[in-house]
Amino acid sequence: MAICYITSQIQWDSFIDNSPHGLLYHKWDFLKLTEKYTGYELLPYGIYKGERLLCVFPLFYKRIAGVKLLFSPPPQAGIPYLGPVVEKDFESMKQDKKESYLNLIVQEIDNEINKIAPNYFSVVLVPGFLDIRPFQWLNYQVNPKYTYMINLKPELKGIWEGFSSLCRHNIRKGEDLKCRLVKCDDSSILTDLLTERYNEQGLNHAVDPVFLNEAINTYPKNLILDCLYDNDEIIGSTLNQAYNRYLGWMGLPKSQDSKYKNVNEFMIWQLIQEAKSLGFEKFEISGANKQSLCSYRSKFNPQLELYFIISKKDILGKLAETFYLNFVKKKLSIAHRE
Repeated sequence: MAICYITSQIQWDSFIDNSPHGLLYHKWDFLKLTEKYTGYELLPYGIYKGERLLCVFPLFYKRIAGVKLLFSPPPQAGIPYLGPVVEKDFESMKQDKKESYLNLIVQEIDNEINKIAPNYFSVVLVPGFLDIRPFQWLNYQVNPKYTYMINLKPELKGIWEGFSSLCRHNIRKGEDLKCRLVKCDDSSILTDLLTERYNEQGLNHAVDPVFLNEAINTYPKNLILDCLYDNDEIIGSTLNQAYNRYLGWMGLPKSQDSKYKNVNEFMIWQLIQEAKSLGFEKFEISGANKQSLCSYRSKFNPQLELYFIISKKDILGKLAETFYLNFVKKKLSIAHRE
């Protein structure tokens, strides 16, 4: 087993395209855009067994005021998940081989992390990466989190009937408004709406609209920006990742006008239909970690899915975390609807 940087975009993207575990955020150009707009250095690791590439693991490094930080994904990028992606045949392996490979992969990663010696290390794994025991055995902290997934395999009628009666009622109310969900190409519409919403809560929106525009231009088929219109007035907007699964990435700012109190349910139903028409089998509707959000999202009858945050920090890293949580995060808000 060996670990090294991958320098070939073709090799990297081919691996991600062939694995069912990767997201658009793992693609080479997206990683380079993240590096460009966050100021973190991309470390594109590959873990090999002989000539066989078993896993890729993008990490982002930065040193701030003497504190060495290592993230995947970096903070304030709006990226919900990143971390390692294993090869396409991993899930079909026998369990003993899976565990053997995973132990070796994590050991190689740990060795490299020890060489970098970050004061603070944090990785948000993609949902479905469930065997985090090798990280636990190496004394990493493990924090379980949850998201919601809607199964798109049934017919639309079956999906609709799974919604709560209140959810269906609110969707019909939204339909009565004769709103239109329209594709758009200017992310400033979304970021302006989000900024306005966050300012009302005393927060600042942290994701750069220039970054979003460049990402959309780079992946026009995989980043779908929709705007919700009532006549000529924009009342909502959403940006979604359509790669391996349909993920409600950011947006859906709720209008303060009581007239539009049901439009979010209407917009999510439109997006579910769009995702199914594109052939996706899963629609992620995140927001399962805050009790105040769960009652709204659970009305769509989603399945609860687990993901993990893996971290390790020394005394200096803990002090930096305390400073960030108490002084920085209060002024910043990541766009992802957690």
